[in-house]
Amino acid sequence: MFGYLNKMINTVKKIYDTINQFYQKCLRNKNIKKIQRALENIEYWDAQLLDFNIQHLGDEARLYIQQYRQGYGETEYCYEITFLRCYKVAYDTDAGWLASRGMPEGAPKEVIAREYNIKDATSFGMLLGYAAQDIKVSEYNYFLNSYHIVVANMTIDIICQDIDIKLVPIAEQNFFWKHIESKKIKFKDGKPVE
Repeated sequence: MFGYLNKMINTVKKIYDTINQFYQKCLRNKNIKKIQRALENIEYWDAQLLDFNIQHLGDEARLYIQQYRQGYGETEYCYEITFLRCYKVAYDTDAGWLASRGMPEGAPKEVIAREYNIKDATSFGMLLGYAAQDIKVSEYNYFLNSYHIVVANMTIDIICQDIDIKLVPIAEQNFFWKHIESKKIKFKDGKPVE
C-alpha cells in the first residue's frame, strides 16, 4: 500500500514540477517590455530587410534585417529574428496594395500595383527600398506573445511562444537573392520588359 502511495506522490510531484516549469517559462517569455527593448536595441528602423521565411511546417518564422551602426552605415552582419513555436503567422505584401499616380487632386490618372516578382527585382537593386519600419510586441494570452511587424513591402502578424535575436554574418546566410543571375529581367518605369 505504501508503494502505491509513494508512486502517487511521485506522480503528483512530477505533474507539479512540469506545471511549474511551464509557468516559469511563461513568465520569462511574458516580459513584453524587455522583449520590446531588445528589439529596439537593434535599431532596425529603416534598415535593409534582407529576407523573411517560414520554416519547419510553420513552427518558425525568421526575419533578417541588416545591421546599421551610426557612423559606419550598413555592416556585413544582420539580425536574425527567429519567432519560435508559432501558433499563427499571417502576412500581406505589396502585390495586393494599390497606389494611384497622376493628379495631385481629384481622381487618379491610373491605379498601379506591383507588377514584378521580388525574386526578379532583387538582381537590380530594387530590394534596397525594402526597409524595416516598426515591430510591436503585445501579450496574446498567458503563454503567447503577438508581434506586429511593418516593413516597406509587407505587414506581418506572428503569434508565438518565444523569440530569439542573433547577430549573424550575411555571408553565411542562404538568402534567396544571393543566387539570382544578374540582369535576368530588365525593368523600365518600374515594369519588367523583355
